[in-house]
Amino acid sequence: MKQLFIDRGNTALKWQLVEKGSLLNEGAFTNDVPLLGGLSILQSIELSAISVSSVGSDSFHHDLNTWSESQRQPLPVFIESTREACGVTNVYKEPQQLGADRWLAMLAAHNKYSGMLCVVDSGTALTMDFLQGNGKHMGGFIVPGSDLMKGCLLDNTQKIHLEKANNSGHLGKNTSEAVVFGIEQMLQIFVREKVAEIAAQYQQKISIVLTGGHAKSLLQGLGELIYIEKDLVLQGLRLISKSSV
Repeated sequence: MKQLFIDRGNTALKWQLVEKGSLLNEGAFTNDVPLLGGLSILQSIELSAISVSSVGSDSFHHDLNTWSESQRQPLPVFIESTREACGVTNVYKEPQQLGADRWLAMLAAHNKYSGMLCVVDSGTALTMDFLQGNGKHMGGFIVPGSDLMKGCLLDNTQKIHLEKANNSGHLGKNTSEAVVFGIEQMLQIFVREKVAEIAAQYQQKISIVLTGGHAKSLLQGLGELIYIEKDLVLQGLRLISKSSV
């Protein structure tokens, strides 16, 4: 039977249709698109299960439940973080307080790569989570992502107008480049320095696993042990679904 996996982030929804472990189809659309339109390709497909990672509000949960009922599909299961799953132990005192997207990304990364890891999801926010080789979550950081910082700067200044700037230099030669290069390099330095700090503290090499819409912009200067995964949260959803069978 076909399973639908949904990763609903702050700005967009990504989905994958899977049958017996094989990817049949996938798609993405921004959160301002109604579910009926964004998921229209799935209307005639009979699903056995719908698994969801969501950072959205209760209104999204309601809308997805309504869509499922209207399409005569199973009600979606919204995944929450737990104390332990798939070899990973959650360090949070209240496990469910850890965002499901961060949790699922860690599960996927730990089951794909060995050794100490830093899982970085760069989207609306930039999150970093450190994992020991035995799967113990060490904790992490959350900071504003690139677009949030650009928006904050534009909202609080009067004469800055951004145009497209290719992040190909170290110094901006106009205002748009100065803003874009500055923000991107600030995030690169933050990730690089925190990874170096934890690596020195534990005397271990750390592999960085990057995911999210702005992952590629973080690559510069981060070192050699770097892996990019475009759909780490969805991989985690599929992994935890498989482990619960």
